[in-house]
Amino acid sequence: MSQSVPGATTAEQESKDTLGSILAALDARSNFKLEAGAGAGKTTSLIDTLRHILENRPQYLPRDGQRVACITYTNVARNEIIRRTDGSPHVFAETIHGFLWEAISRFRKSLLQEVLTLPGWSGKLDGLSSLLDYEVSYDLGFRGIDENTVRLHHEDVPALAIRLFAKQKFRKLVADRFPIILVDEYQDTPAGLAEAMLGEHSGADSVYGFFGDHWQQIYDKSCGSIDHLPVERLQKKANWRSSQAVVDFLNNMRPELPQAAVADAKLGSVTVYHTNEWSGPRGTHSKKGQIPDGALKDTLRWVAERSRRHHVDEAKGAAKVLMLTHSSIATELGFGNIDRAFKRNEEYSRKNDDVVAFLLDIVEPCCEYFSNKQYGPMFDLLKRSRPRMRKRSDKTGWADLFAWINVAREWGTVGNVIDTLLSQEYFAVPQAVVSRHRKWELACRDLDEDQELTEPRRLVEYGKFRDVAYREVMALREYVEENTPFSTQHGVKGAEYPSVLAVFGGWNMYNFPEMLASFPRRATLVGDDKKRFERWRNLFYVACSRAQEHLVLLFTTEIPSGGLETLKEWVGESNIVAVRYSKEDTVEP
Repeated sequence: MSQSVPGATTAEQESKDTLGSILAALDARSNFKLEAGAGAGKTTSLIDTLRHILENRPQYLPRDGQRVACITYTNVARNEIIRRTDGSPHVFAETIHGFLWEAISRFRKSLLQEVLTLPGWSGKLDGLSSLLDYEVSYDLGFRGIDENTVRLHHEDVPALAIRLFAKQKFRKLVADRFPIILVDEYQDTPAGLAEAMLGEHSGADSVYGFFGDHWQQIYDKSCGSIDHLPVERLQKKANWRSSQAVVDFLNNMRPELPQAAVADAKLGSVTVYHTNEWSGPRGTHSKKGQIPDGALKDTLRWVAERSRRHHVDEAKGAAKVLMLTHSSIATELGFGNIDRAFKRNEEYSRKNDDVVAFLLDIVEPCCEYFSNKQYGPMFDLLKRSRPRMRKRSDKTGWADLFAWINVAREWGTVGNVIDTLLSQEYFAVPQAVVSRHRKWELACRDLDEDQELTEPRRLVEYGKFRDVAYREVMALREYVEENTPFSTQHGVKGAEYPSVLAVFGGWNMYNFPEMLASFPRRATLVGDDKKRFERWRNLFYVACSRAQEHLVLLFTTEIPSGGLETLKEWVGESNIVAVRYSKEDTVEP
């Protein structure tokens, strides 16, 4: 059944009523949780709450120096909150790790006592029974002890915070600084943290407001639902983002939290494509059950073109393509060998690897600047690398350098480009890159002619990366800087796009066809079966709820009959299309 809000004023009134309920909870010093589906405007409610607090600051922040804390999950979300509150000094907006470190870092003695019993530290202590003579640091994000400093890993910060928040005295000291703490995307906070923060909740503790949706919990070791905690439950039901068709689809999937499209929402569409007609071999292992890469490329192009013709206004551009893994995107966009060179995709997708970061953040922009004769921005980017421009002949030297770099970029490998950069004298290559190269050279010298380097991992990856055609780096940069229509389903939570093409393929972590087949009996699932189902369902919901007008789903693994029945109930049989293949394994028109 379609649900729609009679008019925009009704949806606007719901937002006002929601804000009123939030403020009533704050005034009563009552913890609350705003649970709302995708597109309901949770962030807008959070911003409205912050603005009201700032407009009535003496009431909510009565003492000098007090601030309202706003905890986010990403730097992007933090920056957006800072922007929308005009950078107010009375708002402390930070990521979860940033806030927790701000809260616990001044308690050096307590931290060092707790570190001794944290998981992952036994091998680092080297027999030490006390760390009280050490300083404690969280600046590099990796675990270790050197000279007089204990350096914390990212996972150590929430673990330590949970232990400190369990102490009532600590909660009172935090409340003295942050009387109100608002948590955005609460479902992504580390498991156990919300329980520790709330404690037994006395009047001396901070008042907490949790904004989120437990169906959008897609990260391991996060809390998910907090319905078991003593918080007042609030809801928003209007969906400001999506068309009527998408809202109907989401409601059929999630009837327990019904949403209503706003009055001026477009009609939109939801179409499902499946590859059950594929008769050839399917993938194994990490691509279990998926059609081969070549067939996937053909199928994806066919579905995208058919969807564009049928549903998408060309003026809006191509649909956003959401794929399950970076590996799938790497194959599609032409940097598959980079993906295979690294054990962890975050090394290249998030530029965690120093060499990748150097090429993407320094080399590629400089080549672009030089080509466009934008020498000022180029030298600004290189200024920390001490660029040399002392005499007139240096101009010729710079031109020759970029000529050689561009030849290597176009026709050579990553190793060719790096070797060119290491042999030049016009700017300094980062020490991390130089060090990696030297260690790799030394390790390779010790090998026999028929041997391959097998450890350490970073040097092995560096060697594999050097062998990759440099054009893949240029393709990777286009993807990382979001100049392509592709993203992972994990990476778009919170985003929205006019049209979405969500590709559900094979990966041993997710089985979407099984999730669909299990939907009718979801209430009977227990234990690991329930956890798996919810993990699969949550990512499916996040991907599908990004669409503003048109949503297209493409399944590249076979859907069992039970799964197809679920989809028919959600979208209607007429909106389910079987992709047909010829004897040559090409998509039929």
